[in-house]
Amino acid sequence: MVKFKFGVLSVVLLSFGIFHLCSRDQPWSNIEMKPHHSKSGFTNVEITNPQHGFKDFWKWQTNKPDSRPKFKEVNGSLPVVMPDFEKYGSNENLITVTWLGHSTLLLEIEGKIILTDPIFSDRCSPVQWAGPKRYTKFPTSTGNLPPIDAVLISHNHYDHLDKSTVLELGNTPLWLVPLGLKTWFESLGITHVVELDWWDEYDFDGLTIASTPSQHFSGHGLFDRFKTLWCSWAVMGQKTRFWYAGDTGYFSQFKTIGEKYGPFDLSAIPIGAYEPRWFMNPMHVTPEQAIFVHQDIQSMQSIGIHWGTFILTDEPVSEPSLLLQQTLHNHHLAPEAFVSFQHGETRQFQTDTTSSNQNND
Repeated sequence: MVKFKFGVLSVVLLSFGIFHLCSRDQPWSNIEMKPHHSKSGFTNVEITNPQHGFKDFWKWQTNKPDSRPKFKEVNGSLPVVMPDFEKYGSNENLITVTWLGHSTLLLEIEGKIILTDPIFSDRCSPVQWAGPKRYTKFPTSTGNLPPIDAVLISHNHYDHLDKSTVLELGNTPLWLVPLGLKTWFESLGITHVVELDWWDEYDFDGLTIASTPSQHFSGHGLFDRFKTLWCSWAVMGQKTRFWYAGDTGYFSQFKTIGEKYGPFDLSAIPIGAYEPRWFMNPMHVTPEQAIFVHQDIQSMQSIGIHWGTFILTDEPVSEPSLLLQQTLHNHHLAPEAFVSFQHGETRQFQTDTTSSNQNND
């Protein structure tokens, strides 16, 4: 007979919501049908969508390996440093980046401040009394953040789209979201929203922001998977090119992204949440696959994200960063080509002014 701890019983359904978020049905009959569109929403283009249901999720949650991180053991185990916000506004020829945890980056690109998939809450969950909790604290008060010009949302899972954070940021920044998500924002009173399909582009005050493909899925409950789109993002200025992967498995369209919009001065690519592979593949990349993505999109330098903040999967908390560096060595790549940050760390990256003149139709 299997014995369950209270933690499993109390969060199993809420944890399942990490991979799903409610959204109103869209009038798909009014939208041009494309290979990644379906009659009821969206689909992946290179794989048969995995049909992991509650039975598989329950199997995973009740057969966790002994090596799976335990909150009490890892809480506070990773270093946190104070962000250096004074670097923002200092040099438009540099990309300034702060990792605020998980997939949340604060970027300055050619004078514009951009957030990616922000989550300020203590838990990535529909409620704050249960669900995956930060074991690495948010590195600063949100009141210390510089004014945000735009927010990029990759998809609507709880660890990437947080209702409380959306309401805190409000209508001041421009929200760029995948197709189908705008009505969810509008239901919260957030109207400064631009909704894009894959390969759509939006001109934002000197920057071109393009929605690019990824291999993932969306949803919040048991019956609303694939109702809204998921995507990655390319941000291109006069001198700077940045790419944000969001959350993704590995597939061939990364090469297409690189051919169309690359090379990129800097990219942010997930390196965590990959175990067990029987459940996570092909929706999450391993550190080695992240390096393949880095190469496919023609990134000069990359940052590892989607790790070190919430216990979502079975790999040890430091393993993604360690495996990344080991794999770089195995592939004879320089360690600085693909780096991982400490939480709160701010760095500046040089741009290559020639990159904006290549491959853009």
